[in-house]
Amino acid sequence: MNQTTKRLLAGAFAGCVLAGGMVGEAAAEPTPVKHSLRVAQLGSVKTVQVNASGASCRIGYITITRTSMCLDVAARVDLLLNGRPVGSASFEIKHSMGLKSSKLKWGESFTVGKATLVNASGIQVNVSVGAGRAVKTSVKYPQGSTLGPVRKGTVSYTATVKKKKTLTTPASYRFNFTKPGYTGGDITYASAKFRCDDTFWARNNRTRVKNPGCVFPGFAPTFALSHTDSKVKESARHIADAQRAITGHPGASTPLHRITDKTTIDKHRTAMCGRIHAPSGKDCDEYPFAATKEGGNPRRGSTRIISASDNRTAGARLGGFYKSQRVLDGDAYYVHIK
Repeated sequence: MNQTTKRLLAGAFAGCVLAGGMVGEAAAEPTPVKHSLRVAQLGSVKTVQVNASGASCRIGYITITRTSMCLDVAARVDLLLNGRPVGSASFEIKHSMGLKSSKLKWGESFTVGKATLVNASGIQVNVSVGAGRAVKTSVKYPQGSTLGPVRKGTVSYTATVKKKKTLTTPASYRFNFTKPGYTGGDITYASAKFRCDDTFWARNNRTRVKNPGCVFPGFAPTFALSHTDSKVKESARHIADAQRAITGHPGASTPLHRITDKTTIDKHRTAMCGRIHAPSGKDCDEYPFAATKEGGNPRRGSTRIISASDNRTAGARLGGFYKSQRVLDGDAYYVHIK
């Protein structure tokens, strides 16, 4: 082997050693550090009904009346380093929504509560709220503000409902959390379902008898009469006596459910009062009402001859209750005698 060949082989060998050393060094580089946020809502949310508006919120509950909602959720943001927690922020989010039974515009306020921070400064919050195409929303909140101090925001809603139609949907909330250098995260949850409708029209379908509006259909309202009211005392006494054996009063196992199909209502009325002759100035009164799913069953209902004026006054008040509380076909409600 001549000297030239030896020099070439030595150079090639040195190149291989150098390249091998570089590969070894690259393989030995440390794993890249990954910072991320893990966001969680703590616990499930239950829905409860209360009989008075303005009830205080409870963590983990949606509290509703016919036109109000209070929602309180607990949440936590964990700071992760390569998947391992290195800090946290714990806080509550409270919502208060008030619907309008005669309007399609309403508002909501919400609060991101004071956060307990453990090595978790600088977490920023952005909020968005939606409710489907038929409901426009506008959120006011100090977007990008950091967790720690109490932060307040509002949501404005405007619904669009066609004549004789209904719209049922919840509000959908999204809270997005970010921190410089970290992969962000968010939580999403929903309000109680609200329903807007424009269904209260006269039989000629040309005259609206109640402006469109919105309620929480998951709440069963209560229709009340007083046995001391001279105009409806006979109706009230009959209902009170009937309720001792059947259903439809607050606290009963099941409420009444309105029906609007005229044919079915007439069948219920005939089944209860068809064979009863009421003298002049009197009516056959039935309970449960003919315009309920529970009506029309003589074995589980009651009839009584009462003053026609009393019966029709009570009926008119029931119709007014349906309108004021937006009780639609299939809606549950209770009857209370004071």
